[in-house]
Amino acid sequence: MSLKSFLQRLRSAVKPCNVSNVIRLVTGNQSADMDSVVSAISYSFLHSQKFPNEQPFLPMVNIAREEMKLRRDIMLLLKSHSITEDDLFFLDDVSKLAESGSTKFEVVLVDHCNIQGELLHALHEQNRIQVTGIIDHHADEEVFKDANPRLIQPNGSCTCLVFNYWYEQLGGQVPLECVSLLLGPLLIDTSNMTQKVEQGDVEAFSRYEKLLQSSSVPLETTLAVAGTSSLTSFYSVLKGAKKDLEGFSFYDILRKDYKQFVFTSVSGVRVAIGFSSIGKGMSWLTKKYPAQEISSSLDQMLANFHLDAMVMTTSFTKKETNEHLREFSYYSSKPELKDLAKYATGLDLNQNIYNSEIVSVAAEEISKNNLFQVFNQGNVNATRKQVVPIVKSIIEEGKLI
Repeated sequence: MSLKSFLQRLRSAVKPCNVSNVIRLVTGNQSADMDSVVSAISYSFLHSQKFPNEQPFLPMVNIAREEMKLRRDIMLLLKSHSITEDDLFFLDDVSKLAESGSTKFEVVLVDHCNIQGELLHALHEQNRIQVTGIIDHHADEEVFKDANPRLIQPNGSCTCLVFNYWYEQLGGQVPLECVSLLLGPLLIDTSNMTQKVEQGDVEAFSRYEKLLQSSSVPLETTLAVAGTSSLTSFYSVLKGAKKDLEGFSFYDILRKDYKQFVFTSVSGVRVAIGFSSIGKGMSWLTKKYPAQEISSSLDQMLANFHLDAMVMTTSFTKKETNEHLREFSYYSSKPELKDLAKYATGLDLNQNIYNSEIVSVAAEEISKNNLFQVFNQGNVNATRKQVVPIVKSIIEEGKLI
C-alpha cells in the first residue's frame, strides 16, 4: 500500500460518529516544521507495517489546517508523493474527535518530549491523554518516564531516530517509498549533511542508501520523483521553498515556525512565551514591513495566544561576507521582563546588530506600544532548541519575576 493510500484509508476510517473510545495519535511539535510532520507520518506508516492488525496511530500536524499553506517546503515534499493537506490530520480534526467527552487519546510524541499546544494541554488536564511513546532530539524534560519507546537523544533530524527505530523493529524491511520522504528533513536539518550531523543521521543515511541499492533503484531515480537529480539540488529546492516568504504578512511569518510554552517562577507566577524562528534578519524584516505592522502583529500574537512575551530568533547569512548570523529579539507587555537579555548569558547577546541604523529606527517605533529589544546573538550555534531552555531557566529560577 502506498503512503498516500495509507493516509487516505485512515481519513476515510476516522469519523466523529464511528471512532472508538480511545483514539491513537502520533504528533510532532507545534512548530509543525518538516522534521515534525514527516516524523509523525513515517511513525504512523511504519508502525502499521509492523503491526498491520493493530489500531493505527493517526499522524497529526500540530497546527490548524489553514496554516499549512505557510509551510511551502513541506507542501512541496508531500506533493512529490501525491500527498495533499486533505490527506492529513490537523488540530481541527482532533478537536472535532474530542467533542465527545468520553473519547480518550493514546499519544506518541515525536520531535518533542512534552505536550505542546492548548488543545492537547486541555485534554491532558482532563485526564483524556495518555502518552505511551516518545522519540525526540530535544532536551529531555523528564516526563512520561513510562513511555515505550522513550528514545531521546541528540540528533540532527528526529526523522532519523524514528526511521532507525522502526528499521530495527522491521528487520530492515522498510518500504522504499519512505526514503525520498525521509531524506527531505534530514537534508534540511543538517544543511545537506554539513552541520549538526550526529550518529543517528549517519546511520539512517547509510540505511537509506542500502535500501536503494538492494532494490536496484538509483538515488537519482528516487529524487527524480521530486523533480531533482541530486541530493544537493533536492536540498536547494526544499530550502528555497522554506525561505520563500513571498506574499506573507508579518503575522504569517510569526506563525510559520512557532512554539509556545508556559513557565512558572519560584514565586508561582506563570509566564507564557511564544517563540518564532525566522529565516530572515531584522534588517530585512524592518525594510519589508512597516513598524506599525510589526507591532500590531506582535500585539495580535500576545492577544490571540494569551502570551506575556514573544521571542523572535532570526537566522540569516550576511551577503557581504557570507557569514552566518543570528539575532534574538523580544516583545512583551510585562515590564518585569525588560532584563531578560541580561540573564541570557549563554547566547552572548550584544549590540552588534547587522544594519543597526535601519533596525534601531524601526525598533524605537515598535517599542512605543510595548517593550521591544533586539540583539545580535554571538552564539550562532544556539538555535531555538537551545534558546528555549535558557529562557525557561531564567523564568523558573526567579531572576525576573
